[in-house]
Amino acid sequence: MTKKIEQAKKESASRDHEERLAKLERELRASEERWQAIVANPFMGITVLDRNQYFVAANSTYQAMVGYTEDELRKLTPLDITPPIDREINRALFKELQQDVRQHYELTKRLQRKDGELIWIQLYVFGIPDRGSVGMTVDITEKMRAQHALQVAHEELARSAHVSRMGAMTASIAHEINQPLGAIVANAGAGLRWLARTPPDLAEARESIEQIVREGQRAADVVQSVRSMFKSRDLEHVPINLNRLIDQVLALVQGTLERKGVVVRTDLDETPASVTGNPVQIQQVLFNLVSNAIEAMDSVAERVISIKTEIEESGDVQVTVEDSGSGIDPKNMDRIFDSFFTTKLNGMGMGLSICRSIIESHGGRLWAASGSSRGAIFRFTLPAE
Repeated sequence: MTKKIEQAKKESASRDHEERLAKLERELRASEERWQAIVANPFMGITVLDRNQYFVAANSTYQAMVGYTEDELRKLTPLDITPPIDREINRALFKELQQDVRQHYELTKRLQRKDGELIWIQLYVFGIPDRGSVGMTVDITEKMRAQHALQVAHEELARSAHVSRMGAMTASIAHEINQPLGAIVANAGAGLRWLARTPPDLAEARESIEQIVREGQRAADVVQSVRSMFKSRDLEHVPINLNRLIDQVLALVQGTLERKGVVVRTDLDETPASVTGNPVQIQQVLFNLVSNAIEAMDSVAERVISIKTEIEESGDVQVTVEDSGSGIDPKNMDRIFDSFFTTKLNGMGMGLSICRSIIESHGGRLWAASGSSRGAIFRFTLPAE
């Protein structure tokens, strides 16, 4: 009887064990199916990296996204398929993840497909202690293209307004100065003819020269009136936060920065860099300096603009715009702020001259220098509010 009871207990225990095993198998199978469903989703790329950031696995969505097979990806790291200009921040986040400084991060970045095309992704990465990390990637290329197109439209609108203002001003200068210049040429010709007579008619020649002097003064008055357009004493003066104004200008040229692969590094003084003046004019100066810096780097591969604000001991606020471009020819260093001097094929030679007039009219000064290794540095100071 006792043996039968013990046998029954063993059989019951065996059935319970089998049921528990069967339940665990069902749960494991369900968990695997859920994971497979996540991995096989057509909307999000899933990747697994080892501690050295090499790809261990990548789902088909990610493979289609970047154009590499899983075998090809195992020989690469995400940095290998990241454009050089975007690697620095990615490398820093990887290092923090490896050192357990952080457990996860989120990043909007670009990837370079196997065929060379650049795509935008939204990346979410979670660290696995002592193992590596898991990444979830969403392709946002179309969204970024739409935003870029909108940004370009805003930028072109601002540039068109800028060109329109410059064109109207140039037409006005040409019209106003053409008359005295024409009179100077006519009087000079007449004077030469009076002097060529035998004997020379000195009285008429003197009259012609006196007219040349008068017309020359008239031309000088026109130039002076143009400069007075940029005197700020008659314009509205309001407090200006230079740091905020710099952010606005960078937002305005964001489309060009992305299109030309330019990295902007800012070092803005934490103390509010506040001055008093006309915000439209100061914004125009910043816009001009940043646009010039972008154009100056067309011929170089590494394109970096550094913008810095700092409070000087005198209390003035200094703004620095430095580029990594081709630099300024030393022989032109003293001429770049002259009216009508330009090194651009289609330039008018008025931009930097006007910028200097604006800054000086606000009680500051603007100057240029060559970079320590390459490029150019433009600095201006303004009295603090």
